[in-house]
This record gives sequence, C-alpha cells and structure tokens, in this order.
Amino acid sequence: MDQKAFDEAVKDTMDLLDMNYSDALKDTISQFQQLGMDMGGIKIDIEKATDPLPSSLFKLKTYYDTSIWDESIKEQIVSNLLIVESECKTHEGRHLSKLSGAYNIVCGYLERLAELDVHQKTQLIKTFDSLLGGGQVVYGKALDIMVELLKNSQDEKVLLALLSWFKTISELEDEREELRIIGIGDIIKDILQSNSSNEAVIIATCQLIRAQLREDNCSGDFSNAGERSRLFGCELMLPLLQLLKDDNIIELEEVTSEIFFTLATIIVRFEFCRKFNECGGLLRVKLSMNRHSTMRLNCHAFKLLKSLAGDDIVKDDIRKVGFCPLILSALQRHINSKQLCIDAMKLLTALTLRSPQNSAELTQLGIAELIVQAMKVHSNDDKHQKHACTAVRNIVSRNRELASEFLAHNIESIIEKIISQHKNCEFEAKSALRDLGLDVNFVEQWTGTGQNLSS
Repeated sequence: MDQKAFDEAVKDTMDLLDMNYSDALKDTISQFQQLGMDMGGIKIDIEKATDPLPSSLFKLKTYYDTSIWDESIKEQIVSNLLIVESECKTHEGRHLSKLSGAYNIVCGYLERLAELDVHQKTQLIKTFDSLLGGGQVVYGKALDIMVELLKNSQDEKVLLALLSWFKTISELEDEREELRIIGIGDIIKDILQSNSSNEAVIIATCQLIRAQLREDNCSGDFSNAGERSRLFGCELMLPLLQLLKDDNIIELEEVTSEIFFTLATIIVRFEFCRKFNECGGLLRVKLSMNRHSTMRLNCHAFKLLKSLAGDDIVKDDIRKVGFCPLILSALQRHINSKQLCIDAMKLLTALTLRSPQNSAELTQLGIAELIVQAMKVHSNDDKHQKHACTAVRNIVSRNRELASEFLAHNIESIIEKIISQHKNCEFEAKSALRDLGLDVNFVEQWTGTGQNLSS
C-alpha cells in the first residue's frame, strides 16, 4: 500500500469523523486490514499518536538520542520497554509495532548494551523478543550482537531471556539455517556444560534445541532439519546424557522430561541409538521411570524409547533391561490420557517390528488387554486407533499364535467399528484383521483396463 494514500485516509477519517490522530489511525488500519491490504511498507507518526505503544516507542527513540544516560533515564527506558512488551502480547499490538518502526528503535539499543545493568539488559531482550514472530527476520549486526551475548552471558536472568529470544527467531527456516552456520550447536553445548545444575537454564536450552529442529518450512524449497538433527546428535547427545547421569537431575521430573523429549528429536541415526545405549543411557531412562510416574515424563520417555528402538540391537536391549513391565504399568496408570496412549502405541509399534521376542514378552505381560482397553477409551480418536491397529499388526505378524490373546478380548468387533467410523484408518484396521487371521476384504486401489499398452 502507498504511504501517501494511507496518510490521506487517516486525515480524511480525522476530518469526517472528528477523531484525533490515534483513533483515526486505529480505524483506518482496521478498515484496510478488512480489505486485505498489505501495509508492510507503511509507517505511522509515533510523535502524534497517544496510545501506549507508539507513545512509548517515541520516548524510547528520544532517550536513545540522549548522549548520557543517568539512572532516572534508565528507569524510564525500562518502564517504556515494559509497556512495549505488554502491548505486543496481542496480534494487534505486534502489527502496530511494525507500523511504528519498533524493531529499528529497539535494535538501536543493542549498540549501547554496555551502559545497561543486568536487569535493564534482561528487559531489553524480553521486549526485543516480543517484537519478533510473524516473519520478522533478524540479520546483520543485531544477530551478531545477540550471538556474542549468548556466548558470554553469565547471569541467569539474561541467559534465560536470550534463550527465549533465540527460540523465537528459530520459527523461521532461514534463521535456523543461519544459526547452524554460525555454530549454535557448540554454543548450546557450552551452555549445558556451564549450567549443568541450573534447572531453568537446562529446560530453556532443551526448548531451544527442539525449536532448531522444526520441520515446518513453508516458504522455501526444502528444510534442512534432518541435517541439523544429525549435527545436534553429534554435538549434544553426550552432554545431555551426562546431565542424566547426575542423580540430582534425575530427581527433577520436569528437567528429566525435557531432556528425554530433546534426545528423542536428535537421535535420528543408528549410531546415535547405539552410542546412547553403550554409554548407559537406557539404565538412566529406566531409573527415571521408576522414580517418576507422571504422564509428562512417561510420554517423553516413550518418545525417546521409540527413537532408540529404530536400531534392532537397541530394541532387543530395551526388552532385556526390563522396560516391558514399566511400559505396561505406565499405560495402565494413564489409560485415560489420549496423548500417552498414542505415544505408547507408537512405541509398541517400533518395539515389535521384526521382533518376535519383544512381542511375546509384551503379550505374556498382558499388553493385548491394555491395547483393547485403550481402543475402547479413545474410540473417537482416529489417530490413536490408527497407531493401535498398527501395533496389533506388528505384535501378531510374526507370532500368529499371539492372535488368540487379542481375539479373547473381542478385538474383531472393535476393529470393525473403527473401519466404519474412521475411513482414514481403513488400511491399518484391515491389515490388523488380516494378521489376526480374520476374514477381510481389501479394496483394490488401482486396476488395469484390460487394454494393451500402445508403444
């Protein structure tokens, strides 16, 4: 949209409706948004606006131009940064901040970071964080300053604000790739090693790692999440495992859960599975599952075990170490949790793939009854039912004699109901019926026409 046309529209609204600049501005923005106009290049006059956000930004711009900051000015800077952060919690506030040039105003303060104390730096970073999202790219000097700050920050509050900031910019594939090139993995490794007993920092660092491994790129031709997972596996798996070897960390349920979830996202290769096992990782997972019975920890433990079960050797060791009773116990305890049951079905599918021994032990412990019970509890969830049918299929496919355990719990009628209720589960459901030794009619998806192919 043209800046001149926007300014004229605001002026016309002021004249016709007898509004002040701020009210006319909001009305004009709302009208153009409803029309679907692109206002990316529009700038508003923050000196005229009286609303909290543009007014605070104007004050911040004025303070920045002051050559020397005394304590009273610094207090005013922090106060206005707080207002900007608060106003940007809404979509409308973030949109108004872009029209007000907030990014450039706040970025300017990065060049004077040395003049701020820990509290003031923390608030600046939090405000900067609130401006991001929605496609805002950070580049050049601003990114370089933030990276150096992340490398060298010792204060917990500043570090937590920085980790949140880097997590926010990791929403974009271009930023994730830029951080990979900069060497974010080594920086994260140093943070984990330097803060090995700091619960809050470990949790925030794990969340940043997972944000770096998103695979939701819609703007480019491809995502490099697989390569980042491989690099993080090489750089960060052992530091994370070292944290699990600390008994004090294992006692902290939330921290342990975050580490499990993070390890599940970076263990993407067979050698990572084996290295984790060789370093005693399975025993630490088992210890934590014995210590904590929460749904969150068990969900994340299931995710990690599923990743580890991608290797056939580790898959057998999961059984030998004694995880099967723990899996059944957690599933039985949290049978009403849809998410845990889905994670459990995924894990069972991975554990029993090409593994008659795992299938036999799980069935002997009573997994058939639990799977049937979960299918009844979550009968309306197609995602759960699909994974449950696949788990049943893997359990009985190489142990046909185990089918009787499922049939004894009337699984046939349950699967027939799934076929009629959830059309997107039809293939998995019919495959389960087939491997259970029951009659099933598959629909042939592609058939020939009976005509010879012409050359």
